[in-house]
Amino acid sequence: MKDCLFCKIVKGEVPSYKIYEDENVYAFLDIANDVYGHTLVIPKKHYDNMIDCPDRTLGKIMASVRKIGNHFVNDCGFEGYNAFNNNGKSAEQAVMHLHFHIFPRKSGDGVKIIQDFGKQDKELEEIAKELYFEDEKADAIDYSKYAEECDVVYTDGACSGNPGKGGYGGIYIKPNGEAEEFSGGEDETTNNRMELMAVIVGLEKTAENAKVKVYSDSAYVVNAFNQNWLTNWKRNGWRTAGGSEVLNSDLWKELSTIVSARDVEFIKVKGHSDNILNNRCDQLATAYYK
Repeated sequence: MKDCLFCKIVKGEVPSYKIYEDENVYAFLDIANDVYGHTLVIPKKHYDNMIDCPDRTLGKIMASVRKIGNHFVNDCGFEGYNAFNNNGKSAEQAVMHLHFHIFPRKSGDGVKIIQDFGKQDKELEEIAKELYFEDEKADAIDYSKYAEECDVVYTDGACSGNPGKGGYGGIYIKPNGEAEEFSGGEDETTNNRMELMAVIVGLEKTAENAKVKVYSDSAYVVNAFNQNWLTNWKRNGWRTAGGSEVLNSDLWKELSTIVSARDVEFIKVKGHSDNILNNRCDQLATAYYK
């Protein structure tokens, strides 16, 4: 964002005291200098706050927050740390670029994070009734009926515009009939990348050396394995037969590594038809950007 202070810091247009940097985040000391080591961790791509940050991106940011905080404990002599963030102006968010605060802590450092907010007039039972919610569930799908002798993963990806805002969804079914739905997405992506992400996330839920059947309506994904596209790409240094660079090679490499540690069979299904599980995956994927 053009006028965002933190975006300018990421670009090097505004100086900062860098603590850590990777492909996803930039971490630097807060200029308030109020607590020794007070660090801000921000995504390099602009998101106003957690409300509009994609799940997978947020997961990467949180992993970096933990890495930095653990560094303070393991390498810098601290005993613990506070990690928190504010979302929205009403929550006292001062800079509208998603950021996490890390306060390195030692016993007796005099820093007080917890405040006395008093007591609410309403009872907890009443508050719980007003705030309770459940995730949307599929309408009475008995996933145990689709269990097989091996792990089963159904996947789908979707995109509003190509590129555009996209989502992925899937269902992981264990041989005992236990099932788990999963979904996520990104703000700027393609349909093929979401198809790949669905398979990656689904297979990551299975154990290494497991036998897995992956059901997908993506010829792009299924044919890459069943028609040896992937084998040829790897042999050619991740280039096509025509010599051009393979698109989405970062995700293909990640998926290839996961598949190599499992016994995976890819099965093509017809999309947007009468396949109940494929249709549910489509609902999970498109829900991300609707």
